[in-house]
Amino acid sequence: MDNTDKIDLEVQIKQLVAENTNLRARLEENEFNTTIKEWERLDMKQQIVNGTELTSRLDNQAMELELLQNYMDALSKEEGILNRPMDLQPLSGDSVGFKHQLEDLQQQYNYLKINVADLQHQLQDLTNRNLLLQQQASQIAELESRLADAEQERDEWKALAALKE
Repeated sequence: MDNTDKIDLEVQIKQLVAENTNLRARLEENEFNTTIKEWERLDMKQQIVNGTELTSRLDNQAMELELLQNYMDALSKEEGILNRPMDLQPLSGDSVGFKHQLEDLQQQYNYLKINVADLQHQLQDLTNRNLLLQQQASQIAELESRLADAEQERDEWKALAALKE
């Protein structure tokens, strides 16, 4: 081997060592980013679970609201309280009790309607956040793929360096 071949080989080895150092730095950075993304992914999963719980609560309250509405409709039909003019005849004791029950049920119904509206708003917010989390999960997958490519490239450089030694 003559002197120029030896110099060329030394230059190539120095380039490979420099590139290997650069790849190691990139690998460490990607590993750090992957760790952060994994934490974010776990946080996203927890938020999805919380969103599912809120959805379930919303469904339960909607069913309660429907039952309450049906009960109120049945009471009003049975007693005719809503359609009867109040000044035509005095209310009997039972009718007054039903009227108070109906008023209580109407207050409960209004309260539940407000809760349903709030829960629907929360659900929309969670749906929007879920979309963002899915986008971030996609970005994490892309970073993981790039990391795998970088690791493969690093291994190839190591194998090439080992062959030259």
